[in-house]
Amino acid sequence: MARAQAPAAPQTGKTPRYRAVLFDFDGTLLDTSAGIFESLRYAFAADGKTPPDDAALRKFVGPPIYDSFRTLFGYPDEKIDFMVSKYREHYRETGWKNARVYDGVPALLAALSAAGVKIATASSKPVTYIEQILRAQGLLPFFDYLGGTQFDDRHTTKADVIKSAMRALGEPAQACVMVGDRLYDICGAKAARVPCIAVLYGFGSRAEFEAYGADFIAETPADVQKLIFED
Repeated sequence: MARAQAPAAPQTGKTPRYRAVLFDFDGTLLDTSAGIFESLRYAFAADGKTPPDDAALRKFVGPPIYDSFRTLFGYPDEKIDFMVSKYREHYRETGWKNARVYDGVPALLAALSAAGVKIATASSKPVTYIEQILRAQGLLPFFDYLGGTQFDDRHTTKADVIKSAMRALGEPAQACVMVGDRLYDICGAKAARVPCIAVLYGFGSRAEFEAYGADFIAETPADVQKLIFED
């Protein structure tokens, strides 16, 4: 993907520690919870069930969608296709539009771009939605590669997505860092031998990050920037 001219960014005067930064999507670049929750409620209603509360729905964000319906909501394999189709029916029509860019993310992306750092997504979300949302939010020009899944993808792991992104960017593990908000990002990064910055403004918690061994923990996108650039 060719990078368009990025908006002007404040010059940090510092050298980036990494040549490439891989970002999770939901809970890391954007708060997409409203659209996800609406689509989940739609799917449960289509199945004649009362949707779980928001605390339970939050756990849906992060794992692959098929795994979430199976492990979090106890659906048998033969019913998961129906639930996924209903979820995507609503998300495709309106859910994807209900997303908010986290404060500080555009400035972070601009700083990385200005420093010549390669930027990619590495998400369990379908690439179609990633591109659609980034384009609508005006963030697509920052990205060199969009790493995600396909709609019929049931077996791709987070590590697979991360490794694919590194290959597409042409960078080895030691030149990359993963930024995410859940344990799946940490575990995927470890499997790919990439350090991980876990962010507290998304869907995860400090206890989760410490339990799974995040290399760094950041409270804000500005803190992520500080960790990426040398003092």
